[in-house]
Amino acid sequence: MPQKKKRVFQTAMVSKPGNKLNRTQRGKQIASYRKSQITRAAYEIIAEKGYYNFTMMDIAKRAGVSSGLIHHYFKDKENMLVTLLREMQQNVRLSLERALEPVADPREKLGIFIDQAFGLVENEKEYIYVTFDFLTQIKFNERMQRILSKLYRGYRETLTQILREGKEKGIFKDVDEHYISTIFSSILLGFEQQYIVDNSAFFYHEYTVRVKNFIFDMVLIRK
Repeated sequence: MPQKKKRVFQTAMVSKPGNKLNRTQRGKQIASYRKSQITRAAYEIIAEKGYYNFTMMDIAKRAGVSSGLIHHYFKDKENMLVTLLREMQQNVRLSLERALEPVADPREKLGIFIDQAFGLVENEKEYIYVTFDFLTQIKFNERMQRILSKLYRGYRETLTQILREGKEKGIFKDVDEHYISTIFSSILLGFEQQYIVDNSAFFYHEYTVRVKNFIFDMVLIRK
């Protein structure tokens, strides 16, 4: 079982403002810190109550700030939610990039990519709940649709690049990397949805290991 590690906010939390800054720098750092405080609180509240069942006062209480301060940093509720969604995706993306950066072997990169993608359900179920809540809004909110589209496109592009690198090094078969990336993304989303709806339907971790082996069988040149 992979070690649980929060990636949505803990990996990119803004440090509390220090004193060794000039007024302008300190003002910018305070603003960044407060915004992160508020979006983190919004993330937790939406995970608990759902997209439609919270108030700005709920978020203010969780963040330990006044509702007026929220309106100071975010012009309206939609602006705050779009900022939250963008920050969630950026932090997950950053976590993946950090895990892949020191690795040279495409086989190891592929394993890390698959483990990170599937691990969100086991390690941070709140992220899945909140993301699914946002998915219900893409028909009505073009900004949210663009952010989520960028997220899934980023997953496909990263996996495509790993597969292409492996092909160039003679490690992976001459497969259609975009097709494989699309297949994996579809499996990932399907697994997440089924597990969230009914986590007794199948053994999530066992099945993700089998999918991982399935992907390796599709692409790896066995010697």
